[in-house]
Amino acid sequence: MYYVFPAATPARGSLFNVEGVVFVRKRLPLALAAAGSLLAAGLITTTPAVAEPTMNPGGPCLQENQTVMRSSVPDYRAMERQLLNIEKNSKGRVKVASAGKSGEGRELYYATLGTGDTVIWLQARIHGNELHSTESVLQILQELGSSGSPSVKQILSELTIVAIPMYNPDGAEANIRQSTTPNRQDLNRDWERFTQPESEAFWHLFVEKAPSIALDLHHMGQAPRVAGTDDLNQFQIGAHSVDPSRMSADQWKLARQLSEVSIDAISGYGQTHVAKYPYIDITGGVISRMILGGTAPDGFSPSMQKNVDAAIFYEVRSVGQKSNGYLEQLFTRPVMAVLKAAADGSLYSSDWSDYDRLSYATNAPCGA
Repeated sequence: MYYVFPAATPARGSLFNVEGVVFVRKRLPLALAAAGSLLAAGLITTTPAVAEPTMNPGGPCLQENQTVMRSSVPDYRAMERQLLNIEKNSKGRVKVASAGKSGEGRELYYATLGTGDTVIWLQARIHGNELHSTESVLQILQELGSSGSPSVKQILSELTIVAIPMYNPDGAEANIRQSTTPNRQDLNRDWERFTQPESEAFWHLFVEKAPSIALDLHHMGQAPRVAGTDDLNQFQIGAHSVDPSRMSADQWKLARQLSEVSIDAISGYGQTHVAKYPYIDITGGVISRMILGGTAPDGFSPSMQKNVDAAIFYEVRSVGQKSNGYLEQLFTRPVMAVLKAAADGSLYSSDWSDYDRLSYATNAPCGA
């Protein structure tokens, strides 16, 4: 992976030029390295080199005449079978349960594993037509449920993970962004009014589990480039779903540390061009309300909710059959890196200067 910086930005690492664009080959230590090898958090502050572009979220971005072969990714029944099979083969590590029923009566499955005090919330496919995040969460659960590696053992001893592979099963079956009933609703705008059964069910699960960190997996809704270049952008980091001024200083710090660990995790993976997600401030979003609190379904008190220490989201380039494995790994690798860093403690001392130096994505309509 190559980070693309504005020309005036001093670069670390080796420089090289491709078709007139200056790239920096990253040679910084991974955020997963021992804390002593990292710069002390908070000593470096930088200002984004470009203005924050605005964003109207919506996805996925499908090219003209693109055929989406949904058979290449798990539908609801395939997800259910795989999830229950992972539980069965995990020898008690993975516990599968339901948070409630969707509008059409499907189980709202989630998996819990680990025994640690730090609770990590991982949600996928809140938008039903953003396909590849479900398979990624299943891969993560398979790894954590079966591996005997030292890093997985440490994750399971230090963390408790709550993973939702298909937040919006009705939308997934209909291959639409929204839920389907009692009305069509973008579930990622429904944590203020709680009009849909999925929203209320997962709010109660959130209150019960009280996570410290939340990760949210999405596909891009436009055709972005890295600002200042012609490079297609395959991976975006959303360190804030609400303006940072509305977070606590500690929430904003940890969000950037989570982002740094995530981008380090895909360093050198293919020709992945990473950018910051354009500016948004969406109060009704699920992770927005996990950060802010202040709302609850009718009959319940907002005071029941413990707000997260930080929440970020990933936006991965859109659906494609020939690149399924690559797209799924763009979710799987950074999630696993965050889990490892949270478990070994390096997350909390990581230096986020590379995140601050990243350019924003600039967006164009699909097909552009």
